[in-house]
Amino acid sequence: MTESSKNLIRGTCMQMCPPREIASREKQRRLHFFETLAFTSSPTQCPTSNSSSQQERLKADSRAVVKEFSRSAAGKSIDPSDLRPADVLLGTMNYLIDEIASKDSVYSRQMIYGFVFDRIRAIRQDLVVQRITGKPVVEIFEKTCRFHILSGYKLSESPLDVFDPKINNDHTMECLKRLLCFYETEGPSAYKDTRSEFESYYLLSNLGSFEALNRAMTLPEGIKNSFLFRLALDISFTFMLKNFVRFFRLVKKLPYLACCAVHKHFNQVRSNALASVNTAYFSRNACLPVMLLVEILNFNNVQEACDFCSNFGLEVTSTSVKLMKGSLSNTQPPRVRFSNMIDLKLTINTADMINGRCFATCAMIKSSTDAALPKAFAPAAGGNNCEPSESSLDSQPVSNVLQLNERQSWFGKGRGRGRKTIQ
Repeated sequence: MTESSKNLIRGTCMQMCPPREIASREKQRRLHFFETLAFTSSPTQCPTSNSSSQQERLKADSRAVVKEFSRSAAGKSIDPSDLRPADVLLGTMNYLIDEIASKDSVYSRQMIYGFVFDRIRAIRQDLVVQRITGKPVVEIFEKTCRFHILSGYKLSESPLDVFDPKINNDHTMECLKRLLCFYETEGPSAYKDTRSEFESYYLLSNLGSFEALNRAMTLPEGIKNSFLFRLALDISFTFMLKNFVRFFRLVKKLPYLACCAVHKHFNQVRSNALASVNTAYFSRNACLPVMLLVEILNFNNVQEACDFCSNFGLEVTSTSVKLMKGSLSNTQPPRVRFSNMIDLKLTINTADMINGRCFATCAMIKSSTDAALPKAFAPAAGGNNCEPSESSLDSQPVSNVLQLNERQSWFGKGRGRGRKTIQ
């Protein structure tokens, strides 16, 4: 037995929370509503309901209390009775998703997020302390990543004192990196389907990162041939080329959760596009039709497009945006809003989404570009000169993305730059 094996700690707690912590938190009145009899006796009623007595609100249900996250004190020894083994941790994770996160139609998403986020951190802490590896750990981290990606979109319009997108993004990236390391340890053949999914999420969450793009190019061919991954790779190239028209075209082809991963980049792409159009098409009386912005930059409506342009100091009317000389006055884009395009893709409940039961995602993961296309039309690795047609990527090359079947002259037929046409 090696020295490191002797130092390993194995948890002995077979409950979601150690009994000692349950008694302590109940005494100190530090129980969350989801851990009380008020919740377990009436799980479909809001905590503000008068049907729950004050005693039920303070009384713990030992079957529902989940170990909370706490930072380890320096020099303090760890009691194995406070740690949960791998199968208990996986069962706790499933409980949080199936019994708590699934109640988003009854309780506020902010309330659910705060509770589940903290309890998942405690699960991750127990995994690290015990140095647990294997299939249960991979499953836990897969669900954790999906939870954070989904929450990042669902709570994107929440106040900062309730939901901090930076903290959520930091935990998303930390969990994704840990998960990808587990995949690499197990070998290329293990978790082949789900690995394609999360490699795609990692790429979409790090648009503009050369490190993420370089990693993508070194992955096994079985992963790079997945439709979902190839689409994510093409979106990454398009983002770097600042081709905003093609960017939103490709994003519309993504399944729901992948759209949630890329959603945080929307306003950055829009601000870059607005700055480029303002520089390229400015003249004394040049105006940009608002409906054009709604169409090519995927705004929900005219009002959202007008608000976005006003944020950069542009003069806006109900039908047009007047371009200004020089650079835009504000380079910091506003917080991104919900997208109607993404919302329409949601066809299953929260629990099924986090548990990986999205049919559209599974179909794109298991599809192979080489199997779906003749060899001569299969896209070259890392390139975007020739893409899959029909069901995956645009058949047009990047250089021809602005060529239309029905061309519209949005800027009139005057002299100079006004002759340019855009889809």
